[in-house]
Amino acid sequence: MFISIRKIFLKLKISFVILLLGIGVITLQIIHLSQFSERLNALKNQHLVIDKMVNTDLNDPKMASILLNNAIAEMNLYVKLSAKKSILDSLFYSTEEQDSLYKSLQTSSGTFNDSVLLWSESLPISKESGYSRMMHSRELLLRDIDRMIDYQIHAQNNSITIATMSAYALFSFGIILLFLYRGRLNLIYADITQACALDTDGSKKEVKTEEIDFILKRLARKNVQVPLNPTQINPLSGLNNDKGLIHSFNMKKTAKSGNTLFLCLLEIDQYNELVKTYSNEEIGSIFKKLGDMIAMYEQPLDVIAHLESNRLVFLLSRSSKEIALSECEKIVQSAEEMSINTTNGPLKITLSGGFILKTPAKSIEEAVIDAYKLVVKAKESGGNRIAQLRERTTTYR
Repeated sequence: MFISIRKIFLKLKISFVILLLGIGVITLQIIHLSQFSERLNALKNQHLVIDKMVNTDLNDPKMASILLNNAIAEMNLYVKLSAKKSILDSLFYSTEEQDSLYKSLQTSSGTFNDSVLLWSESLPISKESGYSRMMHSRELLLRDIDRMIDYQIHAQNNSITIATMSAYALFSFGIILLFLYRGRLNLIYADITQACALDTDGSKKEVKTEEIDFILKRLARKNVQVPLNPTQINPLSGLNNDKGLIHSFNMKKTAKSGNTLFLCLLEIDQYNELVKTYSNEEIGSIFKKLGDMIAMYEQPLDVIAHLESNRLVFLLSRSSKEIALSECEKIVQSAEEMSINTTNGPLKITLSGGFILKTPAKSIEEAVIDAYKLVVKAKESGGNRIAQLRERTTTYR
């Protein structure tokens, strides 16, 4: 079973995109965690501002007013920063509790600020009661600050846990990719080495990738050349004709090979329509195109022919039926994907084929007749497919 280099690199590209997205998510989580530090610093600074306001010297009223107003402005800023929203807040936890705590903090902070101003501006006779009221509001404010600190620490711990799990998952994914694609890339490199060391003696190279196997067949298909004379060539396509098929087969069957011989007969499903629409020259170009496509799978002992019945024959010597059938099915698939330029614009065609084992007991002509019966079955099933005999039976499938 061959693997596709294109699919390997496509999956590798997708994996890299996933890794990049994972790194992006972790980066956002780190930024999110840094914002918790800003909030906690803002809450901590509120303690310092409260102490500064409570311990303000009121002996100099003007200076005390300046200091307290500055402190109140700082307090309002720190209260606002202590609940600064982040994009990821709503993704990791509900912000309803944070909003509720923030409103409570705003209220108690405003009450404390008002009590501080009343204390600083009160008459000496009422200083004591103003101070008591301020200290009471201070206790309420400190309680709300501590509640907000507890909430931020809890949310921060949850975010750290999620970030840690994400980092472990991304690291594990990266390790899996490393071991998975290291083996596949080594396999591709080994196949490339095989292609670079291609022998010219017709020996078969064992490769695991579709593309390198295709290249090897392309490089090896001209290893065995069988001279043809004009009477053995189909003038439309330049391929073997009926006589050329027999002559090439007889020449190549004497070569040493431990493989089994298979025959695949191919017919264009739309051939009758093509004859009505296109000239002989253009039909010949279509067969040349198909011949070149089949030649991509040709090996030294194979034979390709264009019969007088305008059907294509592919005699292929392979080590197993599965390999031979797989290549024939790829030819049909390639024909479906192929677009042929004509005077009437791009042309799409499909092929139907009959696949059989070429036994020594039957001649090429007899094998072609048997294969044509399968072509008929393939067409009856909708075309664009390969038909073959069922195992150990005389029925078709």
